[in-house]
Amino acid sequence: MPAPEIVVVGETPSLGRAIVDLLRAEGLPCRLVLELRGLDVERGSGVVGPVVFVACNEAYCVTARRWSRGELPTARLVVVGARDPELASIRGLRVVPLPLRPQPLLALAREMLESGRAATARSAG
Repeated sequence: MPAPEIVVVGETPSLGRAIVDLLRAEGLPCRLVLELRGLDVERGSGVVGPVVFVACNEAYCVTARRWSRGELPTARLVVVGARDPELASIRGLRVVPLPLRPQPLLALAREMLESGRAATARSAG
């Protein structure tokens, strides 16, 4: 089984690159994609599903809307910077506002990766 990683979806590419740079600088495993496909979700998955950070500083977040329709059922989603008014009503979605504060984002990333590792270890043991 692959090691847990964060898949960063760069709906706003410059924000996506900045998030990847921040995560990598802290030694957190991640990769950047411009659009989330099924293979991206499967590759990053574990027992609890992949961690997906969506970098979106737009009024409409495509990935979050897909997630809310059940198209990405195993993904654990965090949207960074979105101004999409519908996101507030989507249950289970985490939203990180801009301006980005690095330490809370890094703490959230570590927490989500660790919970995935712990769940995978429990299922294997």
